[in-house]
Parts: sequence; structure tokens; C-alpha cells
Amino acid sequence: MKPYLKMIRRFDIILVVLLTLLSFLPLAIFSYVKANEPKTTENQGLTAVITVDGKEYKKVALTGHTGTESFTITQDDGDSNTIEVKDEQIRISKATCGDQVCVRTGAITKRGETIVCLPHKLVIEVKATDGGSNNNDDDDMIISS
Repeated sequence: MKPYLKMIRRFDIILVVLLTLLSFLPLAIFSYVKANEPKTTENQGLTAVITVDGKEYKKVALTGHTGTESFTITQDDGDSNTIEVKDEQIRISKATCGDQVCVRTGAITKRGETIVCLPHKLVIEVKATDGGSNNNDDDDMIISS
């Protein structure tokens, strides 16, 4: 063991300690950003915005929603997603896509959370009713190709 200890230099120890400390930098950055993001206030509600192929399909108010509501989105090619709104959460309960990632995502309730079904080009995003979310909304800047 002593021959190996002689191979370690002071710079090696400094480098290992420095890299270990730098590995915690993303945690510090994300914690700082999360602590400084605006909180949902009492007068600010949450809405789930459902878009299909980049076009807004439906908005569902989540704040104050009680009971269970279910509806199916069927596209022209026969693809379908069944969306369930239960109390103040929304999820995709059934989908005809092969991978079922959107179904396994489960229910979402917080601002900025999303469910994406890539094969059907369906996105469900929870936004604040005043238009705010965790990212900057560029709804005014929709570019068509």
C-alpha cells in the first residue's frame, strides 16, 4: 500500500477535492432557482392546456375542480388518447401508442409539469391562469412552416 501512497501528489488531492465540490454546483443552482420562483397565490389558479399537433385543443381548469371527468381525443388516423381529470389533477389514462410512456407518467398537478405523447403529438401542460409557467411563454411568437 505504501508504494501507492507515494504516487499521490498534493496537486492530485487538490484536484479531487475541487472536482468533488464542483459536482455539487448543479444542485446549488437548481435549489437557488427553485427558491426564487414565484409561488402560486390564492387568486392564481391552474389550468391544463392540451395541444394536439401544436394547436390548442382544450383548456381544463384544475383549481377547484372536483369529481372525475374523462374525454377521448381521436385523431384522423385513428390514434386516440383518453384523458382523465380527477379533482385537481390530470392524466392520460389510455392511449393507443405502443410505448405507453404518456400513460405511465401518471397524474400532474403542479405548474410547469407536462405529459407528452410523442407518437400522437399530444402535450398536456399545467399553466397558471394568468399565463405564467416555469418557462417563458412565447405564445405570441408561433412560427408556421
